[in-house]
Amino acid sequence: MNEAIETIEHVGQTIEIFQDGDNCSPRENDNMCIFHVAHRRYSFGDKNYSSLADITSAERKAVAKGDIVLPLYMYDHSGITIALTPFPCPWDSGQVGFVQVKKSEIIANWGKKNWTKSLQEKAHEVAGMEVKEMDSYLRGEVYLYSINNYEESCGGYIGDITYCIEEAKSAAEYLKTYKEEQARIEAPLPLFPKDTKILS
Repeated sequence: MNEAIETIEHVGQTIEIFQDGDNCSPRENDNMCIFHVAHRRYSFGDKNYSSLADITSAERKAVAKGDIVLPLYMYDHSGITIALTPFPCPWDSGQVGFVQVKKSEIIANWGKKNWTKSLQEKAHEVAGMEVKEMDSYLRGEVYLYSINNYEESCGGYIGDITYCIEEAKSAAEYLKTYKEEQARIEAPLPLFPKDTKILS
């Protein structure tokens, strides 16, 4: 186990925050976007290609369907990071593929019939959220918390470590309350004083 990133004392409980290296890729979840990636060393897409011709063909088919197609960029330097906008470094970055948002799924998900401008904006928003989540995963920004040396624990928090900490604090508060309640239930009943009269 890696060393704790942070150690916090909260309501008498010891919280430790770790980097979670065992979490599955968010691309294994139910997503509305399809990541198409063509790279000789990385295959973090939903669909991965070995040639430029293959991914170009896939992009043309997506455009022909009327789907939203957004370029996907990667910066590769001591780790990788991805975004929907180009990176400033021209040597270690470039387009690595594209993100496809299916028109039919966006319309169905929001219960609409027409491909309105607001739905197209929603499609861009969804793509941005999924890319941001995947970027955090690729950057190792995945966390788990342990309370009192794994008396309680939970992982898979992708992105901002603050959310993991807040969840850990809530769990610590619940654990404290639970322990106090268990101690009260298990405490021996007080004995009657010797001069107590027992009614028959």
